[in-house]
Amino acid sequence: MNLKRLELVHFRNYHKSSYRFEPACIHCFYGNNAQGKTNLIEAIYFLSHLRSFRTSHIDSLTMHQKEWMSLSALIESHGYDEQLKIVVSQKKKHLFVYQDPVRRYSDFIGKLNAILFCPDDMLLFQQSPRSRRRFIDMELMKLSHTYTATLSHFQSLLKQRNRLLKQDDLDDLLLHTLTEQMIQDEMVIISQRAKFVKEWMDQSRLLYPFFSEQKEKIDATYQTFVEWDHLQENLKMAYEKSFEKDKQYRQTTYGIHKDDIVFLLNGRPIHEVGSQGQKRSFLLAMKLGLAQIIYEKTKQYPILLLDDVFSELDPRRQKQLIQHLPRSMQVFITSTEPIDKQWFQDRSVRFYHIEDGSLREV
Repeated sequence: MNLKRLELVHFRNYHKSSYRFEPACIHCFYGNNAQGKTNLIEAIYFLSHLRSFRTSHIDSLTMHQKEWMSLSALIESHGYDEQLKIVVSQKKKHLFVYQDPVRRYSDFIGKLNAILFCPDDMLLFQQSPRSRRRFIDMELMKLSHTYTATLSHFQSLLKQRNRLLKQDDLDDLLLHTLTEQMIQDEMVIISQRAKFVKEWMDQSRLLYPFFSEQKEKIDATYQTFVEWDHLQENLKMAYEKSFEKDKQYRQTTYGIHKDDIVFLLNGRPIHEVGSQGQKRSFLLAMKLGLAQIIYEKTKQYPILLLDDVFSELDPRRQKQLIQHLPRSMQVFITSTEPIDKQWFQDRSVRFYHIEDGSLREV
């Protein structure tokens, strides 16, 4: 997958800008802080995920004193070009593919498949389970329409069940009917989450030694509220046991909406025992491992976004990272300093200087 053209209108500090990028090429943006480097990375990420990795306030993406902003992209996927566009106005997203409106977010997410590494990713290990679930769900949504539809259906059922539990005159038959439907969805979601985490860690373990000088073992466990063997039977038993508790608390107290993923270093939670360097090495292996999974499932690499990655890496890890980037992958890197050209050897690479929202190739 490649981003061939990007257009930004009233986005952050970009009034109206249009850029063309080479496929299967490493694009390096450098410049001082607050000049617009990360804004470009954020724009690409937003086109992929329909949200920012920097803020939950969508109105803050629009240039000051402007009422709307838009992002447009020409992407190449499996040899075919596709035009994407997002217009944000009055805190609402309007999506277009080939200028045709797209009503469901699930039909847009992942058309531009991008993976991000940024300094705030270090918080993933210690954030709430909700943040880790959201990360896993987003990646699975980009890979599987079945997962997307099932998760959306489950979330709708969960809302209905919680509304029902808040009623004084509770309809037990309807509650059991909703629960049965939720169980069918949860069987799919649990199975796909568990399979994804296993495949992800298998790939990450192969890459971790390139970023760490120590002989350490990394892993991750997917934690859900039932045992996986005899899954349907265990789900039914769990909801039967929690029935009275759910009615007492007037909400669904168990379910896949409370699952977690625990990342392990030598068998212990990495947020408890890992140094900053070990966490960073783990994350780099995870991101490149994720890219490999996407390649195996879709037969093309995602776009890789590396925001300020070099500032936190020593020279050995910086060089190792560049050398392990797949040659057919399009990569965007930001840095406050010019990047050593010798690291790229015979790789296709372009260098740009960014100042006050202006991009100039050097």
